[in-house]
Amino acid sequence: MDNEEQRAEVGRRIKRLRQAQNLTVHDLAKRSTISGGYLSEVERGLSAVSIDKLKQIADGLGVGVDALLDDSQEKSQGHNVVQIPASLSSAAEQLNLSYRATLALYQGKKSLLAKRSNSEQAEWDVNEWVKFYKQVKDYLPDC
Repeated sequence: MDNEEQRAEVGRRIKRLRQAQNLTVHDLAKRSTISGGYLSEVERGLSAVSIDKLKQIADGLGVGVDALLDDSQEKSQGHNVVQIPASLSSAAEQLNLSYRATLALYQGKKSLLAKRSNSEQAEWDVNEWVKFYKQVKDYLPDC
């Protein structure tokens, strides 16, 4: 595989992972602290991406760089994609949380509710997420 093909394949992996998380290019660009235009070019295989930028994108997606470079990683991790609810995403943006802290908050809620009830719970709104965050923020990862 030549450089152009590799660049295109990395771009396709980024796009698939982004779409699996229901993120727009703008959402991922913001999480990754890169421009949306540049991310779009990377996804389409039009721009080469440095390892530093690739790390930023991987962090924004909550995956390791190897998931963007190695096809076998993507296949083995496909079942671990987490769908962040829109209300949590809005709360995380309001609270300026990193993806890692947002994911920890989401998993904390799931763990808490799993221990309290076997029935399906209604999805929380933004205010409930903010309230929960204030109660557990001291236990979240520093990001």
